[in-house]
Amino acid sequence: MPNSCTSSFRRYLLRVLLLQAGALGLVLAATLALVKYAVEPNDRVIQSLALVQQETARDAAFGDSHFAWGFVGRPEFPTIAAEGETMADMELRVRYYFRDKQPGRVIIQGDPHAFASYKLERATHAYLNNLDNRFWQRFVDHHRPYLGKYWERFLEGGPHAFDQRDEVRWGWIVGREEWASLDSTVRLGQASARVEHHKPAADFEHNEFALSFQRTLTFLRERGAQVCVITTPVSYEYYRIASGNPSTLAAIRFIRQVADEHGDRYVNFFDLYARPEFAGYFRDMDHLNHRGAPLFTEKAIAACFGREAGVIAGRVP
Repeated sequence: MPNSCTSSFRRYLLRVLLLQAGALGLVLAATLALVKYAVEPNDRVIQSLALVQQETARDAAFGDSHFAWGFVGRPEFPTIAAEGETMADMELRVRYYFRDKQPGRVIIQGDPHAFASYKLERATHAYLNNLDNRFWQRFVDHHRPYLGKYWERFLEGGPHAFDQRDEVRWGWIVGREEWASLDSTVRLGQASARVEHHKPAADFEHNEFALSFQRTLTFLRERGAQVCVITTPVSYEYYRIASGNPSTLAAIRFIRQVADEHGDRYVNFFDLYARPEFAGYFRDMDHLNHRGAPLFTEKAIAACFGREAGVIAGRVP
């Protein structure tokens, strides 16, 4: 016959385990609710993924933060771009977006910083490994590393702590920061640091991202797309430093060469607004703001596909 003390201990242990399981279940349920109803509606990465999955436009622009902030998306020409994306990420997005549709006019961002060492170390974002992803995959691949930070923010500011300050329109982030408001010495220092961070890695022409860039253009050419590769504008301070950097200039030459080899148009807008009087077009040293982005978009589409198309693009919705 079992000892009564042993039976009591087992019942106590079972109750403790059940309570712990219940508490963990409540925490998990609360975390899922936090991510689904507070974080995701304000997560620009998730909004960008939704465009890739749901949009039907045959024309689109692909890139990283330089397009996300700088290229004005619209229903007929969305901006499929996200902050921190790599060439490999862009390749996955391009292939997925045009998996079931014939591409039309496609703009591909071709910037020298795409071959920087920090980009190579970042590799491909896990949430892009399966672009049919559902909530559970996003929870594991995208949100999981940040769950602690989500709760910290929630406890500090409640659900509205996740509200985005910047409006997003068809993939375009409407940035209203003012690079021109900073002291000129501060701007030069920040630009110098960013150029150093963006410096292309040694032997970049043979790394995986260079191959990814080439594969992307090959894929689009084989699908009959009208492709245009654009190097995006940077501020006067950034250009002043970067234009004397041999590896940056070599990367721009490489981008042009690859575009030429694929029969694609290439437009170098690196110095488009690289004069002091255009500081008001930038939100920081190398991203356009709400004033510069519409002007750049109009010029980009006109240079790529004709003046009439560019004029239409310049009308901000």
